[in-house]
Amino acid sequence: MPGPEVAQSEDGAPQSGEARLLASGALVQQVAQASGLVVLLVIVTVLARRLSVAELGAYGLVASLAGYLLVLRNSVASSAVRAMAAAAEGGERARMFSAAAALYAVVGLLTGLLIAAAALAIAGLILGGPLARDARLGGVGLGALTAVGIAASVYLDALRAERLFVRAARTEILAVALYLALMLALIFGGAGLGVIIAASGAIPLISGVLCAIVGRRARLRLPLFGGAGRTRLMAIVPTAGWLLVIELCNLGMYAFGRVILGAYKTPATVGLYEGPVRAHNLLYALGGALAVPVVPTASRYVAAGDHPRLRELAVRGTRYTLALFVPVCVTLIVLSGPALDVWLGEPYRDGETALAILVSYWLLYGGLVVTPGFLVGAGVAAAAAKIMIAITATNLVLALVLTPELGPEGPALATALPFFLAFPFMLRLGVRVSGARLGELVERAWLPNYLLGAALALGLVAWRTALGEHDVLTVLAAPVGLMLYWAVFYRFVLGGGERDLARGLIRRRG
Repeated sequence: MPGPEVAQSEDGAPQSGEARLLASGALVQQVAQASGLVVLLVIVTVLARRLSVAELGAYGLVASLAGYLLVLRNSVASSAVRAMAAAAEGGERARMFSAAAALYAVVGLLTGLLIAAAALAIAGLILGGPLARDARLGGVGLGALTAVGIAASVYLDALRAERLFVRAARTEILAVALYLALMLALIFGGAGLGVIIAASGAIPLISGVLCAIVGRRARLRLPLFGGAGRTRLMAIVPTAGWLLVIELCNLGMYAFGRVILGAYKTPATVGLYEGPVRAHNLLYALGGALAVPVVPTASRYVAAGDHPRLRELAVRGTRYTLALFVPVCVTLIVLSGPALDVWLGEPYRDGETALAILVSYWLLYGGLVVTPGFLVGAGVAAAAAKIMIAITATNLVLALVLTPELGPEGPALATALPFFLAFPFMLRLGVRVSGARLGELVERAWLPNYLLGAALALGLVAWRTALGEHDVLTVLAAPVGLMLYWAVFYRFVLGGGERDLARGLIRRRG
């Protein structure tokens, strides 16, 4: 286990510091996360052009359960990674892995049952006819596949706990490629909607199996039995309990928005909301990817009492993550209508306002210092969970009030507004535990990114106004704007040492 002062690479060679390890891990994890998101968008795009709007709505209602009902797994995962990373030596880490594997098996079974039960409820209460039948078949199959996949995913988190971020991410990319091949084969092979829904949850199983092979080849000690004692389980469970609260809050906001919309409106209206939700999930998944290197690293800094590095992680991390989130958010907000038209087709353009609203709060929450991953790694999961409870309660009240009148914009507003209101409390918590000064965040992270974001927004608005109804040409501005933003950030915002690090990572990772 490398100490706080000198990191090691995956082949055991010493590195100049933690920056390269963290940056390379975050970079390749973002590539893995992006590949997964691209694959999901490809699948939704293909389905949108082969299914009716109502069928796509049914697919979204049931297939999304595999993501939203991973709350138990996600809560155990971050806590297990934190516990395995903090273990002092290899033998103890192996025993901690065994305890984690037992928890993952239990969590997998519970999650599978929850998915099947939720799918049956959706089929009985919201859908009808052939759609209800497909939802029942797909939901039961999805629950079974997810149960096995969660149990296998402990191997992926074992690689992350060892801080083999790059190997884990590469394995995830391969798993995503295999998943895409499977789904396209089913779709173009004429498989029924129920089978497609069931297969949509295959990524955890594929990834877990591949990571088990990688772990064995790396000669990691990964015993499934022999370490699940009460002491080790209790090193995982308390933090996992608060993480479960956070994950349940996310479920309450992101999943129930669809359910409330379906209860008040029609499956076709849920289908219109599918585009905004999928685009929003791009940002949600990117935020989750940031937690992969941050949780074990912040945990080690706290355990070692390395407060200067924890503070720098908060400030520089916020600087870089905002550079990722701000241009993406601005682009999605300004080009929401043309993007939905080109992506899913003209019928889905009515969701442009919902998309702009739904992604807006990520302009603030793209900063690392306010993310749950950073706060969990710093050891304040309980405080973050209490804020999330307040956000969720406000969200559900607003969704019930706004959705009947506003349609898709109702759950979008109900999601964004509570996060805006809670931001000062999350920021105060992040600043307190990291030791960062607010002035540092303003000067080094907020000002450069928000000024560049405002310039990008003005440019995109001018471009969209000049082109009028030419949606394809309008959307072409998106990659150009993103590249210009990052080029200006690289040239005029980053310091010389930061540019050297970026060039070194690009050369090293290709």
